[in-house]
Amino acid sequence: MTLPAAGNPIGANQINVEANRSGTANAPLSGTSSTPQAGSLVKIYENSGVNQSAPHAYSEFYSKTFATLTSFLVGAGIVEGGNTACSTLGSSFTYYHDGSGTYPAVGDKVYTNSGGTTPASGSTGTNYAVFAVGPPAPPIRWFRITGSIGEVQSTNTCP
Repeated sequence: MTLPAAGNPIGANQINVEANRSGTANAPLSGTSSTPQAGSLVKIYENSGVNQSAPHAYSEFYSKTFATLTSFLVGAGIVEGGNTACSTLGSSFTYYHDGSGTYPAVGDKVYTNSGGTTPASGSTGTNYAVFAVGPPAPPIRWFRITGSIGEVQSTNTCP
């Protein structure tokens, strides 16, 4: 569900409920400094496009949908083309993506931390193996990222 559009009343209760929290949860807007504090509404909506720079206002939440991230296992990135990532021997890291599936799809953003503040880097092109379970299982698929914003450019299954 999306929060109300501009011009409609909006409050902490609605913002909490959209974030899958109790409507009566302690909900400071941003905390006691100009930097949003952990647990504040502004901070928990960081991945949903709420401006993290002061001053803060409830109007920043208009039409926002709370973004959740899904964790998955990956191997170390390989800077080569094709399915060479499928020869990766084991998962080394837990990464997170903003898509709706179990594993990242084209257009999803991938992050190296659960807060979604550090995008996975692809430089000129990096392939990452995806694992359903940890070692010694082989990878089940791979995805490719280019650039520094963590956006998945392509994905495929491993043979």
